[in-house]
Amino acid sequence: MKGDALNKGISSIYKMCLKYTSMCAFLAILSLSGAYKITPNVIEGVPGFLNITTAPFIKIGSNYYFIETKGLNWFAAFESCKQIQADLIAFESLEELQLISQYLIYNNMAAYYWTSGTDLAKQDKHVWFSNGQPVASDLWRKGEPNNENNEEHCDELKIEPGVGVGLNDRRCSYIDGYICKAPQPKTASFIVW
Repeated sequence: MKGDALNKGISSIYKMCLKYTSMCAFLAILSLSGAYKITPNVIEGVPGFLNITTAPFIKIGSNYYFIETKGLNWFAAFESCKQIQADLIAFESLEELQLISQYLIYNNMAAYYWTSGTDLAKQDKHVWFSNGQPVASDLWRKGEPNNENNEEHCDELKIEPGVGVGLNDRRCSYIDGYICKAPQPKTASFIVW
């Protein structure tokens, strides 16, 4: 009986010390946090000195892309990009189209790739489905878009080394590779003073 009472007393003291130590630790952390200033910093992109993978996306210029050579129709390609939180590419400029084309040619990947361009909403008014902006006229190959046989409503990047590069309208059911463009990643850091 005396041993049980002694064990209960020691257990009680132990629990009380544990609570007291926890309270002291909490108060110490609380007082330290008031002594420091924490400043968050968010920047666009991933700094080069960080060893962080952006897979499955590759950086070309200042943007990130996923290039798939396995063919899908335009609708499946659009869905595939969405599944990795990206969009079928919408070229913002002729320079971007040329940069991507040069990368593909240099890496022996010249072929046909779906873009987000389409005139499905309004015949002969090609827009980027991903952002609703009109497709610039300087991105097209000579003689395109031509809506051959009145059935071409989705836009592909057509790369033929020695012949040329540019957009071509094509049947949406055709099987092409595709290029997804990822939103610009952000890097967050915290500065503690």
